[in-house]
Amino acid sequence: MKKVFFIFLSLFLTFNIFSQEVEEIFEVDFNKLSQKCLEQANNAYDEKDYESAYKKINMALEFSEKPEDSPSLMIIARTIYKKILEINLEKEDSLRIIEIDNNIQKYPSLANNDILLLVDQNQRKIELKTEKINIELVTQNNKSVKNLISIVIIAITVMLCIVIAIILIVQIALRKNRLQQEKYIKAIQNLAENQDRANQLLLGGITDLYGGKTFLGITDNLVWKPALALPEVDFSEEDQIQLKELALKCEELGEKIDNYTQRKNNSKNVSELVYKLSIALGISQGMAMLNFCAAMVYDAGFLGLDTDLINSESLTEEQKSAMENHVLLAEKYIDFVPIKYWSIFEDAVMKHHENIDGSGYPNQLKGEEIPHIARLIRVAESYVSLSSHRNYRETLDKETAIEILKNKPQFYDKDVVLALDKIV
Repeated sequence: MKKVFFIFLSLFLTFNIFSQEVEEIFEVDFNKLSQKCLEQANNAYDEKDYESAYKKINMALEFSEKPEDSPSLMIIARTIYKKILEINLEKEDSLRIIEIDNNIQKYPSLANNDILLLVDQNQRKIELKTEKINIELVTQNNKSVKNLISIVIIAITVMLCIVIAIILIVQIALRKNRLQQEKYIKAIQNLAENQDRANQLLLGGITDLYGGKTFLGITDNLVWKPALALPEVDFSEEDQIQLKELALKCEELGEKIDNYTQRKNNSKNVSELVYKLSIALGISQGMAMLNFCAAMVYDAGFLGLDTDLINSESLTEEQKSAMENHVLLAEKYIDFVPIKYWSIFEDAVMKHHENIDGSGYPNQLKGEEIPHIARLIRVAESYVSLSSHRNYRETLDKETAIEILKNKPQFYDKDVVLALDKIV
């Protein structure tokens, strides 16, 4: 037992001695490290390597057990810290100031008046910088918001302008369309005010279309000279049946002509107007009905022309000549007309482009040489054309159309134009 006791005692003494020696070794090492770092910090400061000096002095402070008890350490540390703070006034490094402030809290002996004054100056300068940055950010944000508001206002203004422009365009278009429709309606009403009576003719109501009344009063008791030379036409019962069939055939051919030339209801409108002019100018009822039928098919010659030529808006001289030849192509399309009525129909289809001054075609007839039916169709056709829609111009109103016809006495029989002015 004694032997075991001595062994434990020896081990205890050995361990105690070893521990004391280790503590002495480490204490000596930390002091040496602190001193070495202090020397390195001092050398770096002399070489104006202030960042290295700052790092080394902080290491010296860390390794020193009681930095405040080492005057040389504190003097060098304050000198280095002062220089770093002066440099930081230019750099305005907020993290460096926080770091220095923490070290001062850790090593109160570092804080002399110069150090504290420099720390305060740095903090104020950083605060001013931060405040300036905040103001710039706020200003920039306000500017961005203003720009955004301006963009939104401009966009809304542009959209409103577009909407207003669209509304104005639509209103103008609607107004234009309404005026156009009014012109169409007025023209149609003028041309079709006796629609029912004309229908009676086509359906066989050949006699007494206007209830036995004449229209001589419409033209201030004007009696047209050609009317005086025309014979009275009396229809027997057989003639009336034949005329009814003729009227239906003429209506069918007139519709065919209008479809081919793409002039809706042109033949019907011209024939109705020719009938009304005939009555107004003192032509007998029977002859007026023949005029009606002949006017229905006056443009039959167009059926012998190519549709591209008919619908062309601009023609060469050669094409104009070909167009004029349509009056010579009509006869074969009216072969259903009875011989006793043939002369009226022939005059209608072949001579409706003759002018009063002899400038027309195909025969350059003048004045009284032009048959009455050709003069009636010449005026009626021109009025219907002027009063109808064309691709190259708008529809003209009644007054304008009549005025145009009155201003061209070299083309149109002035008595027929006068009668037209009274009845439309």
